[in-house]
Amino acid sequence: MKLYKTRFSYSPSSTFHLAFYRILCVSIFIFQLQIFAQEESASVRYIDKKLIVIDSLIEIGQYDRALSTISNLENTFSFRNSEVKKYEVDFRYAQVLYLSNKEEKAVELCLRNIEKLSNYNNEKIYIDYLNFLTKVFANSDNIDKAIQFNKIVLNIPLVKRDTIGFLIALNRMGSFYYKKSNLDSAKYYFKRVIYYPVNTNTENRISNAFNNLGVIAQVEDNYDLAKGYAREALEIKEKVNDTVGVAMLTANLANLYHFQGDFKEAIKNYDVAITTLRNDTTYETELIRRTIYDNLAIAYDSLGNFDEAYNYLRRSYVLNDKINNSNLSETLAEVEAKYNVERQEHETEIEKNKALRARILFYGLAFLTLISIILGIIFYKNYKLKQQNKIDQLQYETQSRVINATIDAKEKERRKIAEILHDSVSALLSSANLHLQASKPHMKGTVPVEITKAQGIIDEAAVKIRDLSHQLISSVLMKFGLAYAVHDLCQKYSNSELEFISDDHGIKRYNQKFEIKIYNIIEELVNNIIKHSEAKNASISLSERNGNTLVIQIIDDGEGFDLKKARTKDGLGLSHIEARLKYMNGVFNINTKKGEGTSIFISVPIFAKSTSDSFT
Repeated sequence: MKLYKTRFSYSPSSTFHLAFYRILCVSIFIFQLQIFAQEESASVRYIDKKLIVIDSLIEIGQYDRALSTISNLENTFSFRNSEVKKYEVDFRYAQVLYLSNKEEKAVELCLRNIEKLSNYNNEKIYIDYLNFLTKVFANSDNIDKAIQFNKIVLNIPLVKRDTIGFLIALNRMGSFYYKKSNLDSAKYYFKRVIYYPVNTNTENRISNAFNNLGVIAQVEDNYDLAKGYAREALEIKEKVNDTVGVAMLTANLANLYHFQGDFKEAIKNYDVAITTLRNDTTYETELIRRTIYDNLAIAYDSLGNFDEAYNYLRRSYVLNDKINNSNLSETLAEVEAKYNVERQEHETEIEKNKALRARILFYGLAFLTLISIILGIIFYKNYKLKQQNKIDQLQYETQSRVINATIDAKEKERRKIAEILHDSVSALLSSANLHLQASKPHMKGTVPVEITKAQGIIDEAAVKIRDLSHQLISSVLMKFGLAYAVHDLCQKYSNSELEFISDDHGIKRYNQKFEIKIYNIIEELVNNIIKHSEAKNASISLSERNGNTLVIQIIDDGEGFDLKKARTKDGLGLSHIEARLKYMNGVFNINTKKGEGTSIFISVPIFAKSTSDSFT
């Protein structure tokens, strides 16, 4: 800060001059303090803005840029008058170190600052450090250390005033003790959660605690208690009129009866869950209903009622076809579904035969000794669990193959129709127009007006055919490639309320089928931004990594959304996109929070370019 010096000449004998000089000095000092305060306030605002930028860079994995921004902050400010801000900058630095696989340095920095921050235990940054260390130690399976820091969090008054944060810490503590197989301590912390009053803010945490207590009861083979906790969680969902939650918890209660071997009671509860969803046909409920159908099929199969088992298995696949509805690939999807049903039935039969042999072996060993009986029971339970996991994996793989086969067939059909319209129909119309034009000079007298009208109709039809072919598949994509098509997409959808920008980083052309798949994924995500995000700005970045991987980043400044609910509800088609990218051996990550925008990261291996790719 610049200091202001003022020199006065006055007579010591003059009381008036002396008083005036003193008043003026005090005024200058106060003015300097005001300037200093304004500068301090501006510095804090600037640091806060940079911290937001750093958080955004960390979210999208730009660790080098985040480190550069942190370094600039540290070189610009001394932080002498804002120690808390210094700790906030260091916290971001520790996060970058941890995410860059430098765990030891991150932990060392946090531990060093934790000691200093003990004097600021009413500051939120102190809790952030403790929560971060808890997470780091938990991820490294050092549960004792994680418990140590989580206990400090629970003892901070600031957390106790934050009910949600306190409930999160309690649930986390219960989970840690559960991992240590200290079930009594785990139950203690989960029970502390369920004592809190239920409201719209706490119902999820309390419901989770009841579920966790039910899991512990199930581990302890206390199925009656587990069902009691499941009913408590169900009652919470009923109080808040969460229809989907009620259906899911009813299905979970049915699962407990299922595991206990009471298949009839399990079927009753599955039926109640389906009845609860009878007036709800959203995508989320269709997924839940399909899962219940699968469980009903298994329950009826366990009772030996194979007709009903087949009936519910058929309902599951019909519902699956409805979820993945695509008119252009209906035939292919049906063939794929039949093939997968037959294959799954065959593999299920094999697994049943294995289970039967295991039971025969179990009953044979049961006649030997009590020890043999105990070992047989343990073997049987473990074996059944493995078989169930295999069946679940087969069902998931079947669903993924059906989704991708359906989408591939749709893309192939659209491309085929577009090529026929563009290459054949358009050429025929052009040829007809030329023949009409060539016939005019050979006519005696005035050319009939019908020929001119016919030419106009042919021209109009050619334009409509060309537009239709370009709607089916982007002409810019076919002619110039993915980079130009994305630029064209941004220009087409940008308006006064939402601006799209794109950066292709000079990527080249790829295999045409690969470009179509990627373009369709990007277009679907762009449509989601337009329909749901209420964003003002959005960007699409395409870049090539190591010559064999395409990286796509899509960022918007919209309202964001609850990712867990979106994955369950899937009104945005996220599961289809994830299934497509998994089929292509790609990676699909979403970072979003309510009110903080959305960042999407996609990494997918590049298909080799084919010399046969052509479409103009």
